[in-house]
Amino acid sequence: MVPLRFSLPLIILTGCLIGCGSSSKDSLKKGDIVIIEEVLRERAETQWADSYTDGFITELPKGTKCEVLYTPAPAAQVFECRPVEVNGKKTPEEVETFFVPEHIRNKEGYVSYIFALKKEDLGTKIKKVQ
Repeated sequence: MVPLRFSLPLIILTGCLIGCGSSSKDSLKKGDIVIIEEVLRERAETQWADSYTDGFITELPKGTKCEVLYTPAPAAQVFECRPVEVNGKKTPEEVETFFVPEHIRNKEGYVSYIFALKKEDLGTKIKKVQ
């Protein structure tokens, strides 16, 4: 039998190795910036004034920077973000114009758009900016 003074630190260390470590997939928080490392074809979700949602498929070019909108739950498969820079364009209007087709942007009731990107792509196709 192992004395208690040795087993307690061992239990704590084992618990931390199993559950305390934070992988890059779990370390995103609201306000973080991620950069797209390769072209991604993704669905953008649009929000409308009457609580209606819709969407469209578009490409996020390599080098696009996105801001994380909400801290994702540890078990979440995706994280919600909005592009803040694309192809040298940095103003919200320029970035939105790049991604959201005119017929959607100009439709009555349109409010905004977001992307829900896969956490599994962090570290490969998507990189967190340090």
